[in-house]
Amino acid sequence: MSDRILLEVVTPERPVFSAEVSEVQFPTAFRGYYGILPGHTPLMTPVGDGLLYFVKDGQRHWLTVFGGFAEVGPERVTILARESETVEMIDLEQVEADRQRALKLLKEARTEQDMDRAQAELDASLIRLQAAGHPAGHGF
Repeated sequence: MSDRILLEVVTPERPVFSAEVSEVQFPTAFRGYYGILPGHTPLMTPVGDGLLYFVKDGQRHWLTVFGGFAEVGPERVTILARESETVEMIDLEQVEADRQRALKLLKEARTEQDMDRAQAELDASLIRLQAAGHPAGHGF
């Protein structure tokens, strides 16, 4: 058994990340986080919104993931995400503008549907800020 596992993260628009890593942890839609090591039992599960982390060459790295599915095998983890980005892909100015807009929409929401949509936008911006290590994203 190898001490590494191939992690691939893709969205409908593009491949986001692919590398051999020693550990992966990602949010599921219904069961919290799954931690995956090489040799893991095969499974398929819905992916939730949040931070995926992986360990490569002894260093921890972060990606955002928003929905989708994960297929896990003993030698590979494939995340098919609705949206995902590496820390380098995150535009902090845009994310802060999105956060401010979501806060405004949340205050102005008149229906439960408007409130849910604004809250989802706010949550997404906070996940992105947390991934980038921005202070506004801490404590999420």
